Amino acid sequence: MVRIVCIDGESQYYDIVKRDVIEPLAAAGHQLDWFEERFADADATIARAQGYDGIYIIGDQGPLPERFLSEVPGLKQVSFVGTGAHRFVNVAEAERLGITVTNVPDFASRSVAEHAIALMFAVARRVPEGDRVVRAGDWQKNQGIKLRGRVLGVVGTGAIGREVIDMGQALGMDVVFWNRTERPEAEAELPARRVTLEELFRMSDVVSLHLTHTPETEGLISAELLGSLPGNAIVINTARDEILDREALFALLREERIFGAGLDVFESEPPQLDQLPVEQPNLILTPHIGFHTDEADEVFAIAGQNIVAFAEGAPRNVVRSAAL
Repeated sequence: MVRIVCIDGESQYYDIVKRDVIEPLAAAGHQLDWFEERFADADATIARAQGYDGIYIIGDQGPLPERFLSEVPGLKQVSFVGTGAHRFVNVAEAERLGITVTNVPDFASRSVAEHAIALMFAVARRVPEGDRVVRAGDWQKNQGIKLRGRVLGVVGTGAIGREVIDMGQALGMDVVFWNRTERPEAEAELPARRVTLEELFRMSDVVSLHLTHTPETEGLISAELLGSLPGNAIVINTARDEILDREALFALLREERIFGAGLDVFESEPPQLDQLPVEQPNLILTPHIGFHTDEADEVFAIAGQNIVAFAEGAPRNVVRSAAL
């Protein structure tokens, strides 16, 4: 029997976790205890985890406290609900301490890609702005942008980026892409052409970001790159906030040097509103819901299955540090 704790639970997820994780684990002879607390209180988080074999991380409360792994003796597994475990746990330290970190690779790729396209349409056609106009009893018809025939630049060709490329091509857009790693055989099958990152920003009417956050990608989308965008450009970010210079992006929005932007990810979540230009009508914000669809909710169950597999001595979906 293994004892697992979920500390950063949220009430909106409890029913699905109870059905798809807690009950199946119990049937397999294991236990998951659910708490709805915050990682911000490091001492309380560390105290809560004492005596458990593993932790099940939802991820909405941010990363584990820095001291957590070293101060919870007996911890053997961190089961992360999602793909980007590196953002929430120090994987290299976990490996040093003999703790296995698991995730759900490539989950919800289609869901996130659809959300990126939804944001693209919402910005291009000024959908939230139009909604507010009608609700206010007005009838002002603000002009939008037609997407067919425009250039879509996709930054990152992982599972989500490839989905966005396919959807952009289906919409009649001219799709270009850039990826840090060249994969000639896989790229040959994409309905798009590779360009340099600098070329992509200079030529794209819409840029959609799909890079993971690593030391190499942090701040990669610089003020210089953003400043090279065409005047009517749109920027969509459903990846990670840390990969772009958000202050440079906000300056472009305020100065109306680009058409607009759609963001689903933020430096801290929930974000501090006084650090966002919420008054800008050309900025659309959503609360990191790209993955959150009915089908994508199976991510909770898969993270639970990772616990069972580890307990049975056959760990799967193990996350490795870059050092390995």
